Amino acid sequence: MQLNKRSVEILKYLFSADDFVKIEDIAKRYKLTDRAIRYNIDRIEDFMVENGFSYFEREYNKGIRLKKDAGLEEFIMSLLSDNNIEATFQYVFSKEERIKYTAIKLLQSSHPLKVSYFQELFFISKNTMLKELDELEEYLKKNGLKLVRKQKYGIFIEGSESQRRKLAKELVFDIVSYEDILNYTSKKMDSNRYKHFQFDILFSDIDIDFIDSLIKMAESELLRKFSDEAYGGLLTHLAIMIKRIQLKKDVYALGFINEDLKDTVEYEVSKKIIKSIEERYKISVPQEEIEYITLHLLGAKIIKNKEDNEYADKGLYNVALKMTEEIERIYGIDFKDLKESIIEGLVLHLRPSLYRIKYNFKLLNPVYEDVRSKYNELFLNVKKVSRYLEEFINSKIGDHEISYITLHFGAAFERLSMNVNYKPRIVIVCGSGLGTAKMIASKIESEFNVEIVDTVSSREIENMKEDYDYIVSTIDIGKINNKKNIKVSPLLTLKDYEKLEKYFNYKLKRFENNDDLKLVNRLINIVKKYADIPNIELLQYEFLHELKNYKEYSKTWRYIYMLKDLITWKTILLNAECNTWQEAIKLGTDILSENDCIEDRYYDAIMENFKNIGPYMVVAPGIVLSHARPEDGVKKLSMSLVTLKNPVNFGSELNDPVKLIITLAAIDNEAHLKALSQLMELFMNSSDMNEIYKAKTKEEIIHIVTKYSK
Repeated sequence: MQLNKRSVEILKYLFSADDFVKIEDIAKRYKLTDRAIRYNIDRIEDFMVENGFSYFEREYNKGIRLKKDAGLEEFIMSLLSDNNIEATFQYVFSKEERIKYTAIKLLQSSHPLKVSYFQELFFISKNTMLKELDELEEYLKKNGLKLVRKQKYGIFIEGSESQRRKLAKELVFDIVSYEDILNYTSKKMDSNRYKHFQFDILFSDIDIDFIDSLIKMAESELLRKFSDEAYGGLLTHLAIMIKRIQLKKDVYALGFINEDLKDTVEYEVSKKIIKSIEERYKISVPQEEIEYITLHLLGAKIIKNKEDNEYADKGLYNVALKMTEEIERIYGIDFKDLKESIIEGLVLHLRPSLYRIKYNFKLLNPVYEDVRSKYNELFLNVKKVSRYLEEFINSKIGDHEISYITLHFGAAFERLSMNVNYKPRIVIVCGSGLGTAKMIASKIESEFNVEIVDTVSSREIENMKEDYDYIVSTIDIGKINNKKNIKVSPLLTLKDYEKLEKYFNYKLKRFENNDDLKLVNRLINIVKKYADIPNIELLQYEFLHELKNYKEYSKTWRYIYMLKDLITWKTILLNAECNTWQEAIKLGTDILSENDCIEDRYYDAIMENFKNIGPYMVVAPGIVLSHARPEDGVKKLSMSLVTLKNPVNFGSELNDPVKLIITLAAIDNEAHLKALSQLMELFMNSSDMNEIYKAKTKEEIIHIVTKYSK
């Protein structure tokens, strides 16, 4: 039994009083009720008797007095020392800690426990304890267990043994870290009272040194050095297993016999561990426990491997190679001499991961939230490249597993003396002029986690310093300065975004201009009602990412507009006459306005864009793609085509004069993309473009457009 801070202070007061003290005087001094003080006095008295001292003296109308036994003063002074007060008496349990501790105690208990036991332990009222038991009941129900309460009998937990053990282990590691376990096993004590309680439940009557020796034997036999997480997990499992078998509980961990495991070295080591435990504790351990410990050993994270053989699993090596090479591509780097050791270390990590994932071992990374907070960019890239491992094992990989792989690559970046949160540096090259280049740069930088270094012409790129990682270009320029060149169209079509996504991560900002974020925030508010959210921003990103994937999937069954659906008999005008570029734009918008596809203000929005950004819509020699935003007056997805009898200048140094006006009215960011992609293919065919310029009838235009509408 231990005392809280208030009880220690009352004991000190009684010792210094040197006479009888009335209960009501003590209550007044500490601003408590008489009932609460009597409860504290009873507990203090039990504590003193437990430690070899006398019961309190009691006299009617006088109160109580502490009997001055030999050694009492020294004992009280030791309780009041700074270390003991801090380590043992000052800790106050939070409600969450009380509920978790109660759950662990009940899961490990061989008999029902009285509610009063927990009242005394936590120094709380019966009413408070009953309310917290209601919450515990709901918590257990979610984990497949039932809290049973019987008057005059106590409270206990019903449910399968495997569920009890699973929850007990999860609760332990929710409260204590692997470092805590290592400290406790080495010092046999913990500085935090709450954690000390957990260790007492877990390791009381367990010879920790004996269990430690078994794990060291396993390391020696397997020529490995387990990580702290693997050590703590195995130690905890063995302790829980021994206690449950001692209570004569049937332990079934997996529910089946796996013959494949019997051919492994780990299985033989597990048999030795179990045999030693049976002899030491005089218990009989079920066969399935050997297999469960085998899986622990197979899935254990290791920090050293003394085996000198080459990679036994070539397939896993190839997975690690692909993951490493794609990380190099994403960041535009070369690990050089470090590459082989990075792959070797990754194989070392991934090999036990296969068993953890296959047999649904839940791996919790204690620094997971730190990884997501500090290295989220790298985490998302690692999640992307982990698809190779998912394909290899045909199973989904959890975020905690991915966070460990993130740390592996993070260490590689540090060895390369490179910032983990490094953003790929990009140069934009565009043959259509500075305006188009800046538009592309703006779109890419707003959508992806990148840094735009410069926007240049193809003639300038060769003379640039090599302080960039990628070239994003609208024209073929080949490989320059050994940098990767990603070719895109001037309009950044859906295919272009898919191409860029292979190298760069999307920003959350990508979703902020539509209703997706509002929907996600509504969903998060619903989740808040039923669960705690440790990191709302990360959950928001995950929801948005899934929503984006769903929308991309839905495109496969929604109607896809072709170029021929938009450029029709009604929206074509040939050999039109005009004197200025403003009149040319008006010709295109008038056609759409007459067909009730846009409002008149759509023309004004296009003119405002030209005014603010310049002639960026002159996308290729002789071609203008005129457009504004959907909210600027678009009623219906549409497109018009106008050829000019006499070309006009738009102010584009490279692409004037203009002969063809395409006016696009889009209703959203997606519906027009297929047709736009087909239009860009047409623009790149000089022979068909000449036919467009020379056409005298709408039938000629329709014939060419139909050819690209597939």
